[in-house]
Amino acid sequence: MTANDRFPQSLLQNPINVRKEYFYRKTIGHPRLEEAKQNALSLIDPSAYPDIMIVTGPTGVGKTTLAMKIQDQLLERNMERMQSDKSHLPVIRVDAIPPEKEMKFDWSDFYTRILQAFSEPCISQKQLFEDEIYLEQPISLVYGKNSLAALRRAVEKTMRMRGTRTLIIDEANHLLMVDPKHLRRQFEIIKSLSQKCNVTIILIGTYDLLQILEQSAQLVRRGLVVHMARYDDYIPADKKAFGSALLTFQRHMPFKIEPDLLKHLNVFYLKSAGCIGILKKWLNNAVREGLNSDLDTIDLDFILQYAHSNKSIQTVLNEAFIGESKLKDIDFRELRLMLKSHHDNLGKITTQDSDVNIPPGSDLVQEALPKLPPAKKSVKGQVGKRKPKRDPTEMNYGLF
Repeated sequence: MTANDRFPQSLLQNPINVRKEYFYRKTIGHPRLEEAKQNALSLIDPSAYPDIMIVTGPTGVGKTTLAMKIQDQLLERNMERMQSDKSHLPVIRVDAIPPEKEMKFDWSDFYTRILQAFSEPCISQKQLFEDEIYLEQPISLVYGKNSLAALRRAVEKTMRMRGTRTLIIDEANHLLMVDPKHLRRQFEIIKSLSQKCNVTIILIGTYDLLQILEQSAQLVRRGLVVHMARYDDYIPADKKAFGSALLTFQRHMPFKIEPDLLKHLNVFYLKSAGCIGILKKWLNNAVREGLNSDLDTIDLDFILQYAHSNKSIQTVLNEAFIGESKLKDIDFRELRLMLKSHHDNLGKITTQDSDVNIPPGSDLVQEALPKLPPAKKSVKGQVGKRKPKRDPTEMNYGLF
């Protein structure tokens, strides 16, 4: 960032709403964001088999901004083909909306949002035709307009026709807001969508997404997890990067007098938990109210009015600590101890079984068994073959 990296002074001549919109839309590149973006892009291989990737981090770390950056980069990569083929759309981004009730994710709404991202016409009229109806499915359910099956089939066809290879799902942790016994089913639906549409699906959300790892050993084996961590002020490089981000926001606040925020770096770090997303939303609110009040500048006391409570920040940090511990790798020796303990336990079970000795001639087993009736003698012969005897010929009733 250069000394001249500030908002244009001509902006001060614009109405307040324009100035508020300028700061609201201001995003910055910072080390955590760039690192996560590059890690995610490096795992996306258009020529490879479709896959599922998890991009996770604490609340307010800037994951939505990351989702937009990944989308922009993929669009830029495919710009040449998009110019020659106007129908080609290599990547789309949608939000997963939390269920309104009964902890049941609304897949119809999800598929509808995907079709809207494609600007697909007549979404409400989607239906399956005869060649798309499976005989084992009730026709009344499948053939109806806007049915779940019809929407999914429309999504699959649209993605294939538009050449889409990447689907970004923001707030993907909402997919898991279901009954715990249905968690694996949610992942299987996503995996099936990836395979049917031949797309790589990027799930972006909080550490709750790590529950998927517990449901799928296959995903663990692939290791497609990208971590966008918060800044840790105990790490000098992190503290410097966070300070640089704060200074950038400070220089783009459209006031007549630039605020001096950097001297309160520790306060801004603590009240944002080291998350750039939390910091930006907090500053958005302060700038908006400062402009509404027609102030020439804002100071720390004014900005603190719009900060999260300490209790809220504590909750964010606790969730971050739990998520970070789940992602932390274990020592190599722990694997060895785990295997050793497993084999030791197997040895104990074998030893315990061999310690049970029954003396010869003991009737312990016989006493435990119920007395059975004597077995019947088997009847020799061939099944279905009649015995050699005469059939009766006289009637039991008269004919005349």
